[in-house]
Amino acid sequence: MSEYENKTMRTLESDMSQNMQQANAEAQVANAIVGLLDGQVQHIDAEFAGRLSTARGLAVNRLVERQAQMASAHGIGRSGNVLQLFGGHVGQYLGHHRFMSFMLVGAAILIAFFAAEQFGFNNNLEHSDAFLLASDLPPEAYADKGFDTWLDTTAD
Repeated sequence: MSEYENKTMRTLESDMSQNMQQANAEAQVANAIVGLLDGQVQHIDAEFAGRLSTARGLAVNRLVERQAQMASAHGIGRSGNVLQLFGGHVGQYLGHHRFMSFMLVGAAILIAFFAAEQFGFNNNLEHSDAFLLASDLPPEAYADKGFDTWLDTTAD
């Protein structure tokens, strides 16, 4: 290895070590917070629990309102999808024609498979009949049952 590669490896190793130490420290802090919260949850009275529940409900309602505003601003319905960002007609067509979408994806996969087979055809040339006819050995040698054992003994 060159000096540059060694220096790069040491840098990567130290970065990984620092990231792991930071993740461990964050996990320890999170575990400490969870432990404190779990310990204090037993001492919450009914009034405070009701206030927490009300605050949670308000937060959830606010989130739903914000999502509805964002959806209406972008022209996406509650049941919208990412394809609607490319235009309402494309998203609606693919959303309502799932079978056609499935067939389109399947056809694309088949075309890719056949294209890969065509590109791999030249690599299989050595296994063809033309390879046998052009080789130094006659085709009868390949049909002879003792030929493989003769090759194994002469290779040793």
